[in-house]
Amino acid sequence: MTATRKVRRGKKIVGFGNSVESKDFVRRHSLFLEKFPNIKAALDIAFIRVLEHSSLTDRTIFFCGRLCAEDFMEIMLLCGNGYGVGGLKLVRGMYERAVTARYLQIHPEETQRFVDFHWVQQRKLGIAIQRTYREKVLSDETIKRVEDKFQEVRDQFVITVCADCGRRDVGFTWSKLDFVSMANTVGSLGDLIVPAYYLPMRQAHSTMDAILSRLKQGEEQLIEFDEGPQRSTADEAMITAHNILLNILDLQKEHFGLAQLDAPLQRCFADFLEIWGNKDDDELARIS
Repeated sequence: MTATRKVRRGKKIVGFGNSVESKDFVRRHSLFLEKFPNIKAALDIAFIRVLEHSSLTDRTIFFCGRLCAEDFMEIMLLCGNGYGVGGLKLVRGMYERAVTARYLQIHPEETQRFVDFHWVQQRKLGIAIQRTYREKVLSDETIKRVEDKFQEVRDQFVITVCADCGRRDVGFTWSKLDFVSMANTVGSLGDLIVPAYYLPMRQAHSTMDAILSRLKQGEEQLIEFDEGPQRSTADEAMITAHNILLNILDLQKEHFGLAQLDAPLQRCFADFLEIWGNKDDDELARIS
């Protein structure tokens, strides 16, 4: 599948957006698009506001949610142009942010760990930059600042990395739980672990499944790359992303006590069931 090509003065130019696929998306999802203003109204209430007297956990939950809203728009853009696999890849990041926000609401005492791990990641990035580029990219001041911050937070992330020899080092994640275990603690959002995490992960990573999913049998039994639109995958990504978005909106209402979001969100829940209710995948019907 290629970008739309246009002809201008006898020359082919590259354009952005696939008009054929966008029209088919509108055809397939006319009801979703008709109901989309209800989503927009709920998003505006949840995120177009000023946080007053907020805690670190408040700000983290708010901005994780705001990133999820942007993820949703990006997923819709890709799916609306036939790039279902691309949309599915973005679902995973959206889901991880939603799960993190839900988890931190339940365990606000761990928010500082989440924030502090930033310096572990910054140090790793800084080391990679210095090893990769010959010229000096980072100033001594920046390197020292990151190193000092890392040393301040390091001990809380040290784990045993080798059970045989007992070697200990900084772990790869901020939480003591692996992500799947974390997702299993956050209620109905955890029920989306397969469509929102495992399936997108197989496409986002270098896997055999990612290759096989894009192959087809062509003429004379030859195996060809399927460059056509991924409409069914796009639809699956849209349903899952819509589900996650409602969960994150519900979290904003619940955590911040946004009574004004209650009625718009109930409309969005009803819309979800009306739009996707004819789907027979059980997990797609689970909403907060």
